[in-house]
Amino acid sequence: MITIGIGASWDNQKKRISMPNDYITAVIRAGGLPLLFPLTDSEPVWKAMIDQVDGVIFPGGEDIAPELFSESIHSHCGDIIPERDAQELFTYKYLLTTGKPFLAICRGVQLMNVAHGGSLYQDVPAQLPEIHINHSQTNTPQDAHYVDITEGTLLHRLLGAERVSVNSRHHQVVKALGKGLKVNARSEDGLIEGLELDNGYPGIGLQWHPENLSKHDIAMQGLFNWLVREAGKIL
Repeated sequence: MITIGIGASWDNQKKRISMPNDYITAVIRAGGLPLLFPLTDSEPVWKAMIDQVDGVIFPGGEDIAPELFSESIHSHCGDIIPERDAQELFTYKYLLTTGKPFLAICRGVQLMNVAHGGSLYQDVPAQLPEIHINHSQTNTPQDAHYVDITEGTLLHRLLGAERVSVNSRHHQVVKALGKGLKVNARSEDGLIEGLELDNGYPGIGLQWHPENLSKHDIAMQGLFNWLVREAGKIL
């Protein structure tokens, strides 16, 4: 069975890893076996986790430490888990040496950009007051706003549409684009909502949460179907 590794969030109150169930069920619907990556400080374990799976999901979660993109912490920056930053930056960069496919969702697309030398707006309302869309609609798990899909990208080919309606639960977003990346989606107000690699690597970064939409949206479930199908090609 094709295995998909999923990075875990950290519950600081309960002192344990956590994982929203929608990631798990979307992978299972796609025919894959989801495997959670625990948080650890061991590089050999980080490497072994990537070696043991066929594809990876970098999911949402805590804010990425601004020092990783050479900025001081903004007053509106949220919770930071340095251990998770270290582990996921390592596993992302190591993954790119394997050819294994990935989906990078919400925090994941921000991690992707930082890993390539890009930066983030630490809080959209505070740093971009002119933006008219509320991108942090935590009580709206379904559609919140539209994004325009860049023609000719992998995401465009998979979704088969130039514009889609998405949910929106983030207060940070890509600022300066990292090297070797290209934009595959933008919101109506111009913010970057998705990334891919220039070299055609099988990876997609999305600012919205397709896992929440996948149960009732064939196109969003199709992203997880693609991940499992692509992962099966390298077996």
